[in-house]
Amino acid sequence: MSFVNRIREKWKYSEFRTVFNFSSNETLGRSLLLLNNFLATIANVFVTGVFYTGFLAANGIDIVRVGIISFIPYIAWAFSLFSPAILCHFKKRRALLIFNSVFYHVCVVLATTIMPLIVKDPTAKTIWFGVFIFAGNLVNALVGSGASAWHLHFIPKEQTPRNVFFSWMNLMSFVMSSLTAIVSSILADSLANSPKQAEVLMILRFIAFALFIINGLCVYLIPKEYKYTEAEKRVKITDIFTVPLKARKFMLMVVVLVSWNIICNVNANTWTYYMMNTVGVSYMMLYICSLTCTVCAVFLQKSWRAAIERFSWFRILLLTVFVTGICELFIGFTTSMTVWVFVAVSIIQGFTAVGTNLVFANLFYINLPDANTDIFATFWNFVANIAAFVGSSLGTLFISIMTQREAANGGPLSLLGLPFYGSQFLVWIKFILLMLLSLYIWKFTPKMKPDRITET
Repeated sequence: MSFVNRIREKWKYSEFRTVFNFSSNETLGRSLLLLNNFLATIANVFVTGVFYTGFLAANGIDIVRVGIISFIPYIAWAFSLFSPAILCHFKKRRALLIFNSVFYHVCVVLATTIMPLIVKDPTAKTIWFGVFIFAGNLVNALVGSGASAWHLHFIPKEQTPRNVFFSWMNLMSFVMSSLTAIVSSILADSLANSPKQAEVLMILRFIAFALFIINGLCVYLIPKEYKYTEAEKRVKITDIFTVPLKARKFMLMVVVLVSWNIICNVNANTWTYYMMNTVGVSYMMLYICSLTCTVCAVFLQKSWRAAIERFSWFRILLLTVFVTGICELFIGFTTSMTVWVFVAVSIIQGFTAVGTNLVFANLFYINLPDANTDIFATFWNFVANIAAFVGSSLGTLFISIMTQREAANGGPLSLLGLPFYGSQFLVWIKFILLMLLSLYIWKFTPKMKPDRITET
């Protein structure tokens, strides 16, 4: 057999081609979800994380206002309680989901990019940022959860193919986000302290908007739409709480989700602001963790999957949460004089992030009951966003108090000869909370294991 034929044979029976192909509507849908992940990952680099913080800072938004803006979407998601009552009236959701995708990105990406060109006052900018972000997330909260039922038809139900599905989704995210971030960071860093840097950030956001629109059309316009069993009955708002609360194993997973979202969001936006404006690191330096994730995703993805299949989702979940907590303990020592600490810990986080993303991507599906998908998805999204809101609010309050204290004291606190700001103390609080979450996972793992029927 020739080399080319061997390659073809290997490709024909590869796990990737088995899960992602165009032979059926299900596999077509998976392939488009992978494309969606590909385009969305590139676009998200330009409108979230470091570039989002840089865009806000370039428009005169300080660290406290960044924190305030960050939890506005979670306020809007409180209205997701009405989502099932709205969705149950739509036996066909294609047009609704396309509208939601377009409207959301017009408000959150396009409008927030154009607005600073018109509004100059920082306070007025903050208000308008809040208005557009709230409007986009409000509509997304009311109808966006309907996408879960759409996607669910294309996600493999068996554990091994589902494992392969999420592995390739994560791999695509790691690789494309890192490649995009590298090129964009080099460009942004080369224009540091230049008026053109703000222009570049704005152009990147316009590119992201175009990618998001193409993305939504591909996912919701091409595949065949399946029937939604939930649309056959009227859903009450109280069902969103009463139905999931009866699913005990599902609720145990919700506790993990809520705890994780609170902890992760206490400094989700303010830490980047601290690193850029206080420590003074470059865009490229901030993407060290992403670069490590990409390398690990390429070479260790199968190893993480093998570890999950051998030791179970829950043991790997415990491991990744515990190691993440240890990393928070050490990364708190990052100052302008100890940037090497950030570099070292970021590399460790890059190794762990592959496993973390893999187990958390599957968290919703592990103990998901077969019926009432809309209700469970709405409840899951609702508590996830409320938890993120709580975490972001508490973190912003803490930073605000510490900023006032630092101003009153004439500077930050000094410890071991190093300056310590509120952002550093906040990551130590995260360390304590992650240790408590690890204890919960270890204690309740026997009760969280899915029934065989649910698992298959």
